[in-house]
Amino acid sequence: MKLSRRSFVGLAGAAVLGLSVGAEAAPKFDGVTITHFSQAGAADRLAGYKALADEFKAETGATVQFVEAPWEQMQDQMINDFIGQVGNLDVMDLDSAWDPNIQPYLEPLDQYIAASGFDVSDYKGLGTLIGYDSATKKRVGIVLTGRSMVMFYRTDLLKAAGLEPPKTWADLVAAAKALNTDTVRGFVAAGVNVQLNKYFYGAYKGDTQRLLFNAAGEPQFADANGAAALTTLKELFGYAPAGVFAMDIAEADQVFLNGDAAILIEWPDYIQPSLDNPEKSRIVGNWAAMKPPGPGNYAPWYLGVSSFSKNKDAAWAWVKFLTEAKQNKRLMLDFGVYSARDSVLADPDVAKKYPGIEAVVAAAADSFYPSFIA
Repeated sequence: MKLSRRSFVGLAGAAVLGLSVGAEAAPKFDGVTITHFSQAGAADRLAGYKALADEFKAETGATVQFVEAPWEQMQDQMINDFIGQVGNLDVMDLDSAWDPNIQPYLEPLDQYIAASGFDVSDYKGLGTLIGYDSATKKRVGIVLTGRSMVMFYRTDLLKAAGLEPPKTWADLVAAAKALNTDTVRGFVAAGVNVQLNKYFYGAYKGDTQRLLFNAAGEPQFADANGAAALTTLKELFGYAPAGVFAMDIAEADQVFLNGDAAILIEWPDYIQPSLDNPEKSRIVGNWAAMKPPGPGNYAPWYLGVSSFSKNKDAAWAWVKFLTEAKQNKRLMLDFGVYSARDSVLADPDVAKKYPGIEAVVAAAADSFYPSFIA
């Protein structure tokens, strides 16, 4: 068939248009690989990441690969990458305790947040401080998860003893003493050193506004109030099982799940899914939760992007994808990664999966930020 000049131009234009449409339809980050640096041992969190990474690739074309290191090695490995300006790490899981050393090397995210319309209004209270660089007044991270310790107690035992749930440290010690028997101990908690300081902070602050450290970083608890807090904890742990100071989280949880202790103070995500599971718990239906006496230590993790990343746009897209309410809810429901978003914590599906979630919210609201300044 012989084509006229006009027909040829029309077909050529259509072909070019077709190529253009095809190019626009291709995933934005097709062929890009980003590296996400995560905590070794946080198996549920990593499983959630990997499940969502497949969906992220289908949506954007970007592949996410994961590199892990133990918590105690993560900060050093990140700093080595930053100082060498290597850019091997694109997205990092970040513990707020590392902020003074890590935040200067993080990419400011304010422009990405504004351009993408990412919703940060869903974070309230401490959630607004996490990932925020107070020195530069810029946001350098988006909170992924956070929670404070919660107090779990046996409703049947307190009712039988005619006791109300304890609201102060003095009430807690008195309840533990009253409920303590040869077969059921009055109290249990993880007694290893790394956990003991959390209880001390709460016992020292109590229901006051005492500062642990002043603005110059000088400790304020080496006084009579600090001594009183230690005395309170000494008496309280006197009603715990033998060997409590060798117990970490899993061992203390098991004591409570077995029905061998009346009161437990614990990070909620470790025990909450098991409490009403008859295959794991002997206290199904006989427990409740509330915020513990005194403020707790809020323990958040947030996601940041390295300033030396070679794939910053794709890295931000992955951070945004993980922390949006839809995925944040899935991480909590399917993988036990507690959300810091108000809307997720108030979701009926979350309340059904995690009975007592109201206590988690209340405990977080009454907690102090890890700087310990206030």
